[in-house]
Amino acid sequence: MSEKTIGAELIAALDIALLEREAGGRLTLLGAAPEWFRRLSPGDSISFPFLDNFLIDAETFWTAGAAGRLKSGLWTEADSLGHETYLEASAVCVGPRKILMIENLTLVHDEKQNVLQKARNAKLRERERRRADKGRRL
Repeated sequence: MSEKTIGAELIAALDIALLEREAGGRLTLLGAAPEWFRRLSPGDSISFPFLDNFLIDAETFWTAGAAGRLKSGLWTEADSLGHETYLEASAVCVGPRKILMIENLTLVHDEKQNVLQKARNAKLRERERRRADKGRRL
């Protein structure tokens, strides 16, 4: 690993697709495409319908040269087998360059859903216990 490649290697390790919006509006992949990106967007075209809508807001953000990042919010894409992947895009200005990061948040989403389901189950068990206790007192 060299100082020149550390950024690309870090992006790859974080499983992020990094793209640049060119002057004509075309998105160009920077570095290697993560496996999930190749699976969801096979071929040369980048086709995520949700992303098309986000890019309208991103273009305004980039044109303003805003600091920080503009997040798309979570969305879902399905591959050819119907497996869903949860994604979030971020628009970032790096000097004059318009950068788009797409993160795979499936693991984070699944972990949150698991925690929420456990909380719901615990609440239901508590409710059932209270009903049973109330029924015994009557």
